[in-house]
Amino acid sequence: AARQGGGGGGGGFSGSSTFPAAPSLDPTQAGAAFRAMAEGAGLNHMQSLHLQHLVSKLSVMAPSKLELRKLLQGFLSQERVPEAHVLIGMLRLVGLPVDVVMYNLLMTAYKKRRQWQLVIQVMGQMQSSGTAPDIVSYNILIDACGKAQQLDRANELLMQMQREGVQPNAHTFTTIINACAQAPDLELGLHVLEMMIKCGAAHDVGQSTVTPYTTLIRACGKAFAVDKAFQVLRCMLDVGLKPNTVTFNCLIDACSKSNELDKAFQVLRLMYHYNNPPDAITYTALVDACVKGQAPRRACELLQQMRREDHGPSPTMLISLLDACVRGGEVDASFEVLRAMGEANVRPSSASFTALVHASTRARRLDAAFEALAAMRRLKVRPAGATFSAVIGACVAADDFAAAMGVLQEMLKSSEVPEPSVFNSLIGLCGKSGEGEYALRIFAYMKQLEVIPNSTTFRALVAACLNAGDSARAEQAVHEMAAAGWEPDAETAESLLRAVASRQGEVSLPGRLLPLLHRFLPCVEPAARGPLLLRLAADLCEASERCGGDAARLDEAARVVDALRFQAGAPPPLAPVLDEAAFGAALRQLHASLPPAGKPGESASRDRLRAAVEAVAAAHTASSTTAASGGAGEEA
Repeated sequence: AARQGGGGGGGGFSGSSTFPAAPSLDPTQAGAAFRAMAEGAGLNHMQSLHLQHLVSKLSVMAPSKLELRKLLQGFLSQERVPEAHVLIGMLRLVGLPVDVVMYNLLMTAYKKRRQWQLVIQVMGQMQSSGTAPDIVSYNILIDACGKAQQLDRANELLMQMQREGVQPNAHTFTTIINACAQAPDLELGLHVLEMMIKCGAAHDVGQSTVTPYTTLIRACGKAFAVDKAFQVLRCMLDVGLKPNTVTFNCLIDACSKSNELDKAFQVLRLMYHYNNPPDAITYTALVDACVKGQAPRRACELLQQMRREDHGPSPTMLISLLDACVRGGEVDASFEVLRAMGEANVRPSSASFTALVHASTRARRLDAAFEALAAMRRLKVRPAGATFSAVIGACVAADDFAAAMGVLQEMLKSSEVPEPSVFNSLIGLCGKSGEGEYALRIFAYMKQLEVIPNSTTFRALVAACLNAGDSARAEQAVHEMAAAGWEPDAETAESLLRAVASRQGEVSLPGRLLPLLHRFLPCVEPAARGPLLLRLAADLCEASERCGGDAARLDEAARVVDALRFQAGAPPPLAPVLDEAAFGAALRQLHASLPPAGKPGESASRDRLRAAVEAVAAAHTASSTTAASGGAGEEA
């Protein structure tokens, strides 16, 4: 009969919350009551007629409770829940038996539809009809309220069923605890757990009663409440329940989420104490706790223990552990993880190897950097340009020029185009070792590969040439830098100017330094220009002395000192911005470098230089006194 008639009807029942309880109705009254219930449930006319016809037949046949339950189950299996709801009401009207099981079936159907209000309505109709709800009825209703996050209503129902003499069982408490874990409402969950223990329901269904404890521990972990998680464990142990592996794993995960590494290992010891050996999930959770706690060495020890116990680590765990070892600078531990990855056929990314090379560089382990490159070949991971660049950087840090060039050649064979930073580091290494010629060759090779040099490239090249004592090449590099659209920084400009001023082994051309000053002095901070000019003049004096007395250099020094009083854009006698301490120190250095009376040929140049220095000193004294700066001007 349930397979005939209309479809599922409406989505809910909106009629009266109670069914008429009197079975002695005449046909007219019964028909009106049937139509009212059908309209309240949203049934159409055909569905209503079908139900009336069905109930009329049933009233004549007088079926048993079991047959009526099967009929109701037929409606519910076809998702015809509103019709089933009306059917129960009609059966009550004609005096056919409707027991608590049938109400429970209907409540379960509404619970599956997440219609908790209708579950409550059916419970009210059952009670008003004189049928007492049982523990199953309350569990269904509490579960419906819990799934709808109606925790207060679920808790009220728990109290109500106890008042009505219906003793809750483990399923009742577990249902509310699950709802509290989803909310999450840990305080209420712990309260319900204590009620379950007090009622003695903790032993209702044997070992499966660990489920509510495990659920609550998992919820504590998600809420970063590790202390409450241990409180749940203590409750569990107090009633004599033995935690299972899932319970322990959830507790370790809670420790990991709260960065409580020592407590996570304490749980591991508890597992062995209760003869509950860890599984792969346990080790994964512990390794994750070590990674979050920045303890990669302990994680590697766990990895070794896993391998001894034949627990295969997951690829995700290995990759996470490798990254943790690299970040922690644990180079040797990183290679242990790499070996484990090779055994598990897990291929790290090129970025992981690049990070390992950087860690090796920080640890000054050039051998480890090359070992990482060899491991990439073994694991068939193609090195990226960043990996090669990192290895070259490790070679530069170790001052191993030959190894760096070897890696560069391998990089080019792999069709990876080096970044300018690679050549910058190589040129810088040449500068440190005074190999200016090699630096120029690398620069030429860089242009041959059509790698565009940047400002750092030119600064490194100038520094390499200056360190090699080749100021002419350095000057050429600075001009090339300017032609490429890069302005030298203050340090590069000052280094070049001082190198030209102190150049040895050649005759100084008159006015050789002044054009460079005009070009590059603006690159220097205004406050540092005065001290720089004085130091340049001192360098010229010292170069003149080394050359046996070079009058041309003294003349050039005098012109440099004169230029100090007539800087571009600065009114005489001095630039308005001066570093008093630096200026005074440079002036003392220049005064000490002035040549004594000597050869007649250089006396005129010496006198001109002395006069220029005295004029600067006098002007500096005047400006310092005017500015009320005192000390430095008076000393000058």
